Amino acid sequence: MFYVMAGARGDYEKYRRLLKKIRLKDDDTLYVLGNVINGGNEGMKILLDMMMCPNVYPVIGKSEYAALPCLKWLAENTSEDSFDSMNDKIRGKMMDLISNGGQQTIFSFRTLTDEQKEMVLDYLSDFSLYEEVRIKGKDYVLVSAGINNFDKDKELDDYDIRELISEGPDYSKVYYDNKILVTAHTPTRKIYEADDPFAEPTPNGEPSRYDMIYCANNHIAVNCGSDIGGRLAAVRLDDMEEFYAD
Repeated sequence: MFYVMAGARGDYEKYRRLLKKIRLKDDDTLYVLGNVINGGNEGMKILLDMMMCPNVYPVIGKSEYAALPCLKWLAENTSEDSFDSMNDKIRGKMMDLISNGGQQTIFSFRTLTDEQKEMVLDYLSDFSLYEEVRIKGKDYVLVSAGINNFDKDKELDDYDIRELISEGPDYSKVYYDNKILVTAHTPTRKIYEADDPFAEPTPNGEPSRYDMIYCANNHIAVNCGSDIGGRLAAVRLDDMEEFYAD
């Protein structure tokens, strides 16, 4: 069986609850569409868990892309005095990471052993930009965000990484006639609310009746707003069964 999930954002307990519901077996495959870290304080714990599972395939998200150079710097500069000599470029990256929920990522990374830090950096560096799978005669393209500057004749390898992690797709638009685009950038409540003229926007931190997987126009969106009061979600592509952890 083939599963897709995304957006654990440092919530290890919710991540483990969802895996328990999935009942992932050794011969199953789980694709994780980025944003594993930032937000909660156990992103490193999730990464260490994932890397021990050879049937879990991570796709890089904006959180991992932003964190990687900062974590590399932290691994190479361990003394408190190092921060005084931080150059403007890395300082700017650190500030961007912190402003996007990365403070706990930095803190938890610094608590790891040197061996664990090396393992995490190697693992993050190996995250794929996208995945393509064919399941029961259907083709799927899996990316963490969308495909910016989309051209149906352009190969996925020809896109810059920032075109695959920065912006969500237009869910009213069919990108591929013969493929389904699976993404995790935009919380699904926002997609549903945009389609419902009577919907009131749900404030962050509150659950919404629209915190459920979205399927339409050759799209599957799996970010059900776990970090904004919603749920962590997964879908089984073999039969489209949905799984949720509150």
